[in-house]
Amino acid sequence: MRVKRIILGGSLLLLCIALTCAVSYVVKSYQKQSRLIESELKFNANFVSIWLQTAFNHSNFVLTQLSKDLTQDGFAQLALSDNHYQEQAEVFELHYQTLMNAIHVFAVDKDCVLLKTKTIGGVDLSSREYCQKLRNNDGEIKSVITAPFKDILNRNVVVQGVRITNKKGDFAGIVGLLTDFTFFTKALRSANLSEGSSITILSRDFTVLATTVPRYLPIGEPMDFDYVPYDKINGLKYNQELMFDSNKKYNGAYQGVFVKKASDLPFIILVTKAKNYWFMPLYITIATVIFLLLALTLFLIKNVNYFSRLDIKAQHYSKLALYDDLTGSCNRRCFKAKMMDYIAAYHERDRMFSVALFDIDYFKQINDTYGHDIGDEVLRQFSLICEAKVTNGGLFARLGGDEFVMVLVNTTGLQVKAILNELLRSICKIEIATDAGIIRLTCSIGVAEVSKATRDCTEVLNKADEALYQAKKLGRNQVVIYQY
Repeated sequence: MRVKRIILGGSLLLLCIALTCAVSYVVKSYQKQSRLIESELKFNANFVSIWLQTAFNHSNFVLTQLSKDLTQDGFAQLALSDNHYQEQAEVFELHYQTLMNAIHVFAVDKDCVLLKTKTIGGVDLSSREYCQKLRNNDGEIKSVITAPFKDILNRNVVVQGVRITNKKGDFAGIVGLLTDFTFFTKALRSANLSEGSSITILSRDFTVLATTVPRYLPIGEPMDFDYVPYDKINGLKYNQELMFDSNKKYNGAYQGVFVKKASDLPFIILVTKAKNYWFMPLYITIATVIFLLLALTLFLIKNVNYFSRLDIKAQHYSKLALYDDLTGSCNRRCFKAKMMDYIAAYHERDRMFSVALFDIDYFKQINDTYGHDIGDEVLRQFSLICEAKVTNGGLFARLGGDEFVMVLVNTTGLQVKAILNELLRSICKIEIATDAGIIRLTCSIGVAEVSKATRDCTEVLNKADEALYQAKKLGRNQVVIYQY
């Protein structure tokens, strides 16, 4: 009897210890799971936000440059002849090819009448929001991005517009671009979401621009506030983030919702994950109570496999965050991080460097003519040639599309030009065979050297971009160094 009591007491003690350990382990596992999923939601939202910022910041730079060119060319005094329309159409088409988010580049005059480019002209747009803002604010507002609306061809679009002035600084017109919902859909496809997640891009008036769950959030329609409360997402400020739960079942389950207002853009990123992913460890606890020893064993095996998969995903996200999956080169995030080291080394140890910005000539035409598979091969071959030229602690990175950048360390201006001219000759030797013939490449390069005023990569990149613009303007396939 005594032995039985000892065995029973020992078994009960073992049961209590096992249950305590199981509950403690599962609680910690649940907390870690929650943190990992919250990090995943934030990563996906930031990924799309950065993608949108990159596209619209680039297009704003291009439109601003075009506005300056039109101001210098006396846009306000030009006669609106057919020849002038044709010349402007060619200029707009050239800029359109550099903009990833444009379906059309256009201009309106000082009366907000649409100038004829490729399709239609002479339409009075004075009632449009962007025309009223840019015409009536006395120059306080230089550019706008609108909420989605129907354009004159009945397309659902967003307009990004920049003010044009005459030489006195008075309003002379607007240059802008149209972006349709296809662009935002591409943004979502660029994000590699894990199982159970969804992501949606909303405009500032809560119109659904793109989503991975169109069944619940139809594209082009206002946000369904039965799922996500209006008071939760109304009034978000730029870069503000919120985490909360959905009111109703959404995409088949109650959701954990992460919302982020994109910096400097009128867009809201909404990322969700089904709540059953949070509760899975709790289900394992119930199974552990019923089938203690067996369940504990299965639980440990499951979690070894589970955390192994999480580790693989973490490595995948780490690689996705720092390296371009097509070319294997350093990506924009990686480039910005390393540029801080270069700039710090320059200010602390006087370690000079130059930044070269690359743009493959007529790359859009290659994509349109031969297809995206050939376009991807062009990017891979181009990247291999350029990577081979990186020496002495330099760096080569892909910023996006056919835009690449190289950092050349401890080189003079003459050495930089010699290196890059040699690289241009190597690029010209690239031959890519297709069914329609051999593709040969050329490239335009803009170079800027670090200076004492340089504090972040944006400054030196902008100067390199200006030099790149000059290289294109001078006929492409050449190197232009920014002159301070």
